[in-house]
Amino acid sequence: MAVPQLRQRLALPAGQALPQLLEYRDNRTGLLVYLGALMIEATNQLTRLHPDHPPTRMTERFLSWARARG
Repeated sequence: MAVPQLRQRLALPAGQALPQLLEYRDNRTGLLVYLGALMIEATNQLTRLHPDHPPTRMTERFLSWARARG
């Protein structure tokens, strides 16, 4: 998948983002698996685009906000 397509998938309009999040409302593990897959895809694409400057803090960007609340 090309980077612009990934951006389109991640930058959902507000009307589309809520149903996407509601799909995982009772499935935090599923959400983290989905976000992890997107993180790996984005990391691979960014590394190919900028091999001298691999992406950093990807876990924080993709997963930290969705961790279980305690």
